[in-house]
Amino acid sequence: MKELENSKRTWKPTSEELEFINLRTEQKKMELNVGALVTTKERNRLVSLLHEYADVFAGTYIDMPSLDTYIAMHKIP
Repeated sequence: MKELENSKRTWKPTSEELEFINLRTEQKKMELNVGALVTTKERNRLVSLLHEYADVFAGTYIDMPSLDTYIAMHKIP
């Protein structure tokens, strides 16, 4: 437990550069961020996986027809 407490005190987030990956077309972009610190092999595998399952990700509210608009609606008082 003591080691865990010490590690919490010394933990600092990294400032990793991000690379944008477009999962759709240039006309209808849907970009995801991928960390630039991964190896080329890991990056290629990840990008391939993201493209394979691109239909799972929603880019806009239109892509989520079952989403309750009361939850997704922004109101400015």
